[in-house]
Amino acid sequence: MPDAPKPQQSLAHQVSRAVVWNTFFVPLRMLAEIAATALKLTVLPIAAYGLLALVSGAASAFGTWIDLGTTRTLPKYIPETMRARGPNGVLKLLGAVFLAQAIFLIAIGIGLAVKQDDYLASLGSKISADGRIDAGAQTMLHALLHEQGWIFIVVIIVLLIMGVCYDVLMAYLNSFFKQQAWNGISLIAGMLPQLLAVIAIVGAQFSPDPLRWSIVGILITSGLAPTIAVAIATWQVIVIWRAGHDVAPAPASIAPSTSWLPAGFLRYTGVSYLMTMTDFVAGKSFAIYLTNSISDAAMLWAGASLVGMVLSYLYTPLVGITVPLFTRVRAGEGGSIQGAFASIVRIQLLLLIPGGAALMLLAKPALLILTPQYGDAVGIVYILVPCLFLESILTVAHNVMIVYEQLTIVTVGRLLTLVVVPLGLWLSPRYGVEGLAFAYGFARVLAGIWVTIWGWQRIKLQWPWRFTARVIIASIVMSITIYACSYYMPVTTATTGVWNRLQLLPIYGLIGVVNLAIFMVVLRLCGGLDSSDREQLLRLKLPFKSTIMRVL
Repeated sequence: MPDAPKPQQSLAHQVSRAVVWNTFFVPLRMLAEIAATALKLTVLPIAAYGLLALVSGAASAFGTWIDLGTTRTLPKYIPETMRARGPNGVLKLLGAVFLAQAIFLIAIGIGLAVKQDDYLASLGSKISADGRIDAGAQTMLHALLHEQGWIFIVVIIVLLIMGVCYDVLMAYLNSFFKQQAWNGISLIAGMLPQLLAVIAIVGAQFSPDPLRWSIVGILITSGLAPTIAVAIATWQVIVIWRAGHDVAPAPASIAPSTSWLPAGFLRYTGVSYLMTMTDFVAGKSFAIYLTNSISDAAMLWAGASLVGMVLSYLYTPLVGITVPLFTRVRAGEGGSIQGAFASIVRIQLLLLIPGGAALMLLAKPALLILTPQYGDAVGIVYILVPCLFLESILTVAHNVMIVYEQLTIVTVGRLLTLVVVPLGLWLSPRYGVEGLAFAYGFARVLAGIWVTIWGWQRIKLQWPWRFTARVIIASIVMSITIYACSYYMPVTTATTGVWNRLQLLPIYGLIGVVNLAIFMVVLRLCGGLDSSDREQLLRLKLPFKSTIMRVL
C-alpha cells in the first residue's frame, strides 16, 4: 500500500520555521566574523587593509554587473515557475540565467586580463598618494603589486565565478524557505573566509615577510572559501530537488509553457538589475573609489563594515523570506498582503530600532577595544546607523511593490539613489569620508521613503504605528541606561595592550544583555507584541517558550 502523501504545511508555518532557523544561526556566524575581523584589523596595517578593501570593492562591482538582477528575481519566479511549469520549467529558467551570466563573466575576465597593468597601477596610485603610510610599507605594497599582482586578478575572477553559482543556488533554497540548509551553507560561507584568513595571518608570521604573505594568504583564502561553499550548496540543492517541493500545484486553468523564461521575467529582471546597480553605487564598494588615499578607503570600509555586520545579523531572521512570502500571499496561499507587510515591519522594528540605538552608544568603546587604530571611524558609524537601519525597514514596502510589479514606481525610487554621485563628489572634498558616508546613506533613505509612500497609496499598506511607538519608548529607556552605564565602563586607549582590551569584552557583553532585558521589560509594560504575533509565537516549537511569552 503506497504511503500517504505528506500533508502540506501552511505558509505561516513555513515562514515561522524559517525565521527560527535564521535566528538560531546568528550567534555562530557573528562570533566567527567578529573574531576574524578583529584579527585582520589588529594585525594588518591600515594600508594593507585598505588595499584588500579596494580589491573587494572591485569584485563587488564586477559581480554587480554580472548579476543582471537575477539574484532578486529568482526568489519570485522559481516558486511561480514550479507551480505553473514544474521542475523542467525551473531547469530551463536556471539554464537561461546561467548562460546569460556566463557571457558577461567571460567578457569581464578577458577585460581584466587585458587591462591588468592599468588596474594595478590605479591601486598603486592610491598607495603613493597616502601621506600616512611610512616609506617601508609603501615600498612593500608597490613591490607586491609589481611582482605578484596577477594574484589579485585571479582572485577577482574566481570570486566572480563562484558568486554566480552561489547566488543562483542560494536563491533556489530561499524560494522554498529551506532556511536550515540556507543558513548552514551561509554559516560555512561566512565562517570559512574568516577562519582561513586567521590561519593565513598566523602562518604568515613565520615567514621572512609577514605582511606580504598575510595579504597573499588572505587573497588566496578569499577565493578558496566560496569554492567550498558552492560545492556544498550544489549538493544541498540536489538533495532538496530529489525530495520534492512544498508548493501548491498550479490551477488546471494554467496551460504549461514551452518557453525558457516565464512571462514578465525580463521586465522584472531589468528593474531588479537597476536595483542591484543602484545598491552598488549607493554603497561602500563604490564610495571607497571616491576616496583620496588608501588610508581613507580603509577607514570608510572599517566603519561601514561594522554597521553592515551588525545590520546583517539583526536582519538575519528575515533573510530570504520577504519576497517569497509576498509572492505566495499574492498567489492566494494564505493571509493578506497588508497583514504580511505589517508582520514583517513589526519584526524589523523590534530588531533594528533597539539594535541601532545600542550600536550608536557602544560603537566608540567597541572600536577602541577591537581596533583602536580605527577609532576615527566612529563618525562614519554615527552617520550610517540611522540611514541604513531606516532604509532597511523601508525596504519592506519596496519588496511588496516589486512583487506586485509596480515597476515604474520602483524604477523612479532606484534612480533617486543616483543622487549619491553628485552629492558624494561635492561632500568628499569638504568633509572627507564622513561626507561620502552621508551621501550614500542619504540616497538610500530617499529611495526608501519614495517607495513606502507609494505603497501606502497603491496597495493600501498600513504602518504599525502603535507598535512603532512602543518600540521607540522601550529603546529610549534602554539608551538612557546604556548611557548611564558608560560612566562605569572601563576605558581603553590606543596604547592599551591587546589582551587587556579583549578581557573587557565580557563586561561589555554583560552590559548589553542587561540592557536588552530592560528593553524587553519596558516593551512588555507598554503593551508588548500585537495579538497576531503572540498567536503565531504560541504555534512555534521554541525552547523556553513559556518564559519568552511571559516577557513579551
